[in-house]
Amino acid sequence: MTEKKAIEKDLCTVASRKASWGFFDRVAVFLFFLGIGIPLGIQLHSTLALRAGLLRRASEIQENHLPSLQPAVLTAYPLAPWRVGIQAGHWKIDELPEELWRLRSSAGAIFGVYKEVDANLEIARRVTEYLRSAGVQVDLLPATVPPGYQADAFISIHADGANRPGVRGWKISNPWRSSEASRKLLDAVAHSYPLFTGLPEDRYGTTYNMRGYYAFSPHRFRHAITSTTPAIIIETGFVTVARDRDVLFGAPDSVARGIAAGVMCYLSRHDPLDPSLLVVRTYPVMRVTGEQAELTFHPEEGAKVAGRLEGGTLVRPVHRENGWVEVIVWGNYRRFGWVRETDLEILGGSS
Repeated sequence: MTEKKAIEKDLCTVASRKASWGFFDRVAVFLFFLGIGIPLGIQLHSTLALRAGLLRRASEIQENHLPSLQPAVLTAYPLAPWRVGIQAGHWKIDELPEELWRLRSSAGAIFGVYKEVDANLEIARRVTEYLRSAGVQVDLLPATVPPGYQADAFISIHADGANRPGVRGWKISNPWRSSEASRKLLDAVAHSYPLFTGLPEDRYGTTYNMRGYYAFSPHRFRHAITSTTPAIIIETGFVTVARDRDVLFGAPDSVARGIAAGVMCYLSRHDPLDPSLLVVRTYPVMRVTGEQAELTFHPEEGAKVAGRLEGGTLVRPVHRENGWVEVIVWGNYRRFGWVRETDLEILGGSS
């Protein structure tokens, strides 16, 4: 073995050890402070140990196949800290650029002296502190997103408001077209958030404004994230509902922990060397077959029905899952939901 190749092999071995155990130490301390408990710590230990094994195996490739070390590869996995963007919704909204001038007056929900933007900023700051304590590089962002912003995760923090009775709780959404990584980020935060806050999920409250959030729209605005940045927008609760308000303003640390824990769970399982996780799929335009099809809120049997689509209705698919297709009704972005795949046929083209 040449001296150069021996040095490269040593570097691979040392890098894998430092990357895995140094990062795990920070995560372990973070989890103890966060109060997640031993089960999740064990799960993260297993995940990070697997990553260390992958890097070690890479360093043990036969001499004639050992690739030269490329800093760009190593910095992505996980020698360099993860980068996460935490946006405080409506913060500095009046400073939005000209392309978003219509939104400058969108100050967020208000109930008496309680302002959504105040809760958003307080929670975002605490999430930022928790993630940084775990070794994550965090950008605390205002309403204006840097052009072409790219990160390992982007989380936009908001709170809701409504005058109708009976509503409360949180909800999370991905962009209309989401990568597998975005969906995994959503699942992780959706799992951890109620554990820390005790708030119920508003299962039927996701709006087209959440799915089509301006920061998710690089095809429409310069000041938006890249399509390959895993992203979610979370409505942490209702400012206009007393029980939700008690948590948002009275226990913001619980809210922040719920979000931060989910982000850390996602990062611990995400493989940054697998570009397929960041790919946003496109689907051909489809049409409702038969006389009509049910449009449901969730991809499951017995789910609440949002409406019915007449036969021949054109839809734009955005995701497929277990025999269901998530669609937007053609020409009406306010109508979206899930349709059984058997109730649709492909027309061709791309949505």
